[in-house]
Amino acid sequence: MEDDEIIKNLVFDNQLLMVLQHFNLAKLDYAKNIKIYTSIPQMNVNIYLERLENMGLIEKYSGSSIKRTEAKLKKTNEVHKHHTYYLLTNKGHYILKSIGPREYIKYLELPCLKMLAYKKRRNDDPSKRAKLINMGLLDKYGEITSIGESVLDLAKRRQINLPDT
Repeated sequence: MEDDEIIKNLVFDNQLLMVLQHFNLAKLDYAKNIKIYTSIPQMNVNIYLERLENMGLIEKYSGSSIKRTEAKLKKTNEVHKHHTYYLLTNKGHYILKSIGPREYIKYLELPCLKMLAYKKRRNDDPSKRAKLINMGLLDKYGEITSIGESVLDLAKRRQINLPDT
């Protein structure tokens, strides 16, 4: 899978991106702990871990014990493995660094940007609203998120015309 295709998949699925971003903080972790920190159901976390591993963004950790210096969220200095641990690959780190408001604008069409910009338009098209929620630009209540504000700010700086018509 090419990097552009991977970035597109991550941009369109906010929960998948949240799992990948978790590794930036934790460095090394397992599914149940990811579930706790991201509030994503465990079944989904397992599916996302498998998808991320198939994309080459994470890999299984092969050591027999884990030190706190490797797993930043561990409470004890050293533990023996009782789970399948994953860690971020160099490719995953590179792709995670490259995802920002630019990538969201690249994949959003103008009607979705308008819906993001104008609160009164957010209930016009349920499929576009669902897309914005899935991308993490709107929350489940239809309010704009911090990444949504960053995308909208970049669109305005790029002078993308968003007339309310």
